[in-house]
Amino acid sequence: MYTCTSFAAVAVLLASSYLGAQVSVLTQHNDLERTGVNAKETVLTPANVNGQHFGMLFKRVVDDQLYTQPLLAAGVQVNGGTHDVVYVTTVNNSVYAFDANAPEASAPLWHVNFGTPAGLHDAEFGCLDINGKMGILGTPVIDVAERALYVVALTKAGDGFMQRLHALDLATGADLPNSPVTISAPGFDPLLQAQRPGLVLANHTIYVGYSSHCDKGPYHGFLLAYDQKTLRETAVFNATPSGQAASIWQSGQAPSVDAQGNIYVVTGNGSWDGEQNFSESFLKLSPDLKLLDWFTPTNHFDLDKRDIDLNSSGATLVPGTNLVLGGGKEGVLYLLDRGSFGHLGDEHALQHFPATGSHLHSLVFWNSTQQGSLLYIWGQRDRPRVYRLQGDRIDPTPVMSRPEANEGHPGAMLSLSSNGGRNGILWAAIHATGDSWHESRPGVLHAYDADDIGHELWNSLENRSRDDCGNYAKMSPPTIANGKVYLASFGTENTGTGQFCVYGLLPDGAPPARPVSVSAAKQSSGVALPRQVP
Repeated sequence: MYTCTSFAAVAVLLASSYLGAQVSVLTQHNDLERTGVNAKETVLTPANVNGQHFGMLFKRVVDDQLYTQPLLAAGVQVNGGTHDVVYVTTVNNSVYAFDANAPEASAPLWHVNFGTPAGLHDAEFGCLDINGKMGILGTPVIDVAERALYVVALTKAGDGFMQRLHALDLATGADLPNSPVTISAPGFDPLLQAQRPGLVLANHTIYVGYSSHCDKGPYHGFLLAYDQKTLRETAVFNATPSGQAASIWQSGQAPSVDAQGNIYVVTGNGSWDGEQNFSESFLKLSPDLKLLDWFTPTNHFDLDKRDIDLNSSGATLVPGTNLVLGGGKEGVLYLLDRGSFGHLGDEHALQHFPATGSHLHSLVFWNSTQQGSLLYIWGQRDRPRVYRLQGDRIDPTPVMSRPEANEGHPGAMLSLSSNGGRNGILWAAIHATGDSWHESRPGVLHAYDADDIGHELWNSLENRSRDDCGNYAKMSPPTIANGKVYLASFGTENTGTGQFCVYGLLPDGAPPARPVSVSAAKQSSGVALPRQVP
């Protein structure tokens, strides 16, 4: 038991320093490159993430399923206090703000609902990809400087439907000035267009992307731009203006953005002519949504014919390079030069090869001090694999893998936490059994040593009574920040339930390591604040 006064003083300073360095996760898959990495995680390490010291701290029940990634803003002023706040949304058109750290704070800091959402039976969609309501499907985006959370909701309006972009006050959930605005564009049907990809904040603009529900037409692959402050629509991109389809689905991944503000998306099935209509293609767009460049695989007509969308993983930019990665339902991974996509034909790709046996829905890219530049995937009906990037080539032979394969759609949604290039942990959210294509299935969260994924550190079913979070939230990656993991869940039933779980170091775990870089000195007036040891 630690009762020493000098140790208490050290702990106070360490806690103060820790709180001052809290990390926020404000956008889908952590950054504009969509790497899926938080490289500023100093609490969780491969040494302390295990069944004895790590587990569920608390869970929060919400009003329906969560298809979106939890987001976290540190140091938000709410109700006269300062909170790290986790924000989650549901298909019932609800947005919740919870204290991100306090197990006893079970009530939300605020909760808003935008009204009756559209649902599966409001049209003859023909499938159960989404098996209930579908109010909010795309991960919001947060701007802490503007104290705003941007989110799109699909609501019933009289005998019809509307989609509206909201800018909500981070502290209260109230609509900010000019919010909401109704989303519209030529050929835009608010019921048939699914706002599935995460929202993007870049170039002082909110970008909103669109796919479809079950490929029911007519629909288009839209990307729309809205001024961040006025919410005035400033640009519209339609991937098939004289055709149909070519959705920007990306399994919920947001479009990526480079340092110049250019935007990268990948499209799915639909019309293609290489002039106006660009299905099954990587697209590079200017900040004002002008088409700058494109790449289409040689077999794009076959991909379209067999419903093997190219865009199931979206586009991931490799930081510090001119490279972009992505793959689709065929399991082929493409590596492209952002400076020259080359247009039609596989010969224009820097590289392409079958990286997994089926759908590829999630990529994570991390620079490991020990292993180099690594790409993590866990495809549908396949096993986890890790590839190494060297220069502008990927070694097509995995440098790491695991023997077990998942049983069905969609494979794992991945995130990674690390302290720079060290102490990496790969977090994989996936169904525990069966197939999640048309129903909710029990879920499991895995934690692997990112430098050796053959070493599983922990999973949420090892101690099921303590750590099980219920049904897998399809295509929602876990969020890791400040020593905690935030996991979305479809709750306990096939439809109509939802929750999220918070994992971290257990309060009855091992004592903290002895500080080695600080010291304290006794003085006549008491204990001096610690000083750094040279």
